[in-house]
Amino acid sequence: MAFIGIDNLTHVKDRLQGNIILGPAYYSEDELKRMAIKVITGVEFKDTATIFNRKGGTARRKVVGQSQNSNLGYLTERTLEAHIVWDHYTANEDDFKEKPVQITINGSAQPSFPKTEEFINQIGIAFNDNVFPCLWHGDEASEKPEMALFNGFHADLDKDIANGDVSEANGNLIPCAVLDGPATEGDSAAWDEFVSWYNKWHPALKRRETIVYMSTAYGNYIADAYEQKHRSHQAVQFIPDANGNFKVREYPKVTFCPSDDFGDGTRMIATIPFNMEMGVNSEADQSFVSIMHGDPTPGGDHKTITFQIQGVFGTRILRINAANFVTNGGTIEDKYWSGDYQKDSFTVVANNDAYGTVSVSPAATNGEYAKGTTLTITATPKTGYRFVKWQGASNATTATANVVTKGQPESAVAIFEATT
Repeated sequence: MAFIGIDNLTHVKDRLQGNIILGPAYYSEDELKRMAIKVITGVEFKDTATIFNRKGGTARRKVVGQSQNSNLGYLTERTLEAHIVWDHYTANEDDFKEKPVQITINGSAQPSFPKTEEFINQIGIAFNDNVFPCLWHGDEASEKPEMALFNGFHADLDKDIANGDVSEANGNLIPCAVLDGPATEGDSAAWDEFVSWYNKWHPALKRRETIVYMSTAYGNYIADAYEQKHRSHQAVQFIPDANGNFKVREYPKVTFCPSDDFGDGTRMIATIPFNMEMGVNSEADQSFVSIMHGDPTPGGDHKTITFQIQGVFGTRILRINAANFVTNGGTIEDKYWSGDYQKDSFTVVANNDAYGTVSVSPAATNGEYAKGTTLTITATPKTGYRFVKWQGASNATTATANVVTKGQPESAVAIFEATT
C-alpha cells in the first residue's frame, strides 16, 4: 500500500486545521462550558483590548473599544494578554499508507482517508493537552517551561492582587479560614466557614447567579460538612451531566465548581458565569498547522513528516469589582504537569473501537511518562477482525510492540481490518 501523497495529506490537514488551532475551545469545549468560561475567537477576539506578545518577547499593544467604568467608582481596562504557542510532531510516510474511501459531500463523491484523519486528530488532542493546563496555571515567568506558554487565570489574579485592584479595601478579597474535611460525626466546620465567607460578599454578588471555583478537595470538604450539618437528612444536589458541579438549597443561585484543573490549595474564587475569558486568535496569520516533508538535516530521513501547530492564546478576568467577583486570596498550585517539554503524553487508540481493543503498559501518571520510558503497546482484535499494523509512534506489524518515549507528545494507532 502506497503513501497517500503530500497533496492528500495536506488536504486532510487543511480540513482539520480550524479545529486544531482552537485547542481547548474545540477539544475541551464541554469542560469550558461546565466551568462557565467564556471563549472568544475570530472577529470577537479582534474587537478585544489585547496585549499581543510576539516570539522573541517584543509586545504590541492593541486596544479597541472603551474602558468600562465599574460601579465601585474606579476605572479599569481589562486587557487580554495573548501569546503564540507552537509545537512540533514528527511522523513518517509509512504512517499514512491507506486506500481512500469514497464519501459523498453535497452530492459529489470525494476521497476520504479515515486513518490519516484519526492520526492528525490525535495530534490536535496532544496539542490541546499542552495548552489546557495553562488556562488556570500558565505563568510566563514560571520555571516550568510547560507552564510558561501564556498567563492563566491564577497569574491574572495574582497580578491584580499585587497591584491592589483586588484587595480587602475594594471588597473583592475576603479572607476565609482554611477548610478541612469533617473529623468527627456532626463536624460541619467546613460548611460553616463557607457560609461565613459567603455572608461577607457584596450584596449585588449574592443576588446574581454565581459560580464558585475551588479544588476538588475543597468541594468534597464542603459537601461532606453540609451533610453533617443536616445530620445526613439533606445532601448537596449534584447537577446532572456537570461532572461534579453541585448546589445547595440555601443558596440556589450559587453553583459550586470543584476542579482538579483549578488546582490544589486553599484558594476559592466566586464570580458571575463567563467572567473568566479565554481568547483564541483563530484568524491570525500566526495560527496555522503546517507540514514539512523530509528531514533537511545532513543524513536526515527524506520520508520524515513534521507537523507544526501554532496558535495564539490568552486569558483575562473581565470584571473584578466586588459586585461581580471575590476571592479569599488563598494559595494554589497546579495539580498536573503537562506539555511536551519535560514529560511525554502517549495516546494509544484503535482505528475503530468496534474492531479491537488497545492497551499500554506501564500505566502513566496523570497521562505523562518521563523521556526514555519503555512502553509495551498491545492490540487485541475482536471476533471477525485481525490486527494489521501499528501507525504513528510504532510501525510494528506485531500486535505487541515496545516503544521508547522521546520527550514529546506521541500516539500509536492500532490498525484492524475484517477477516472476510
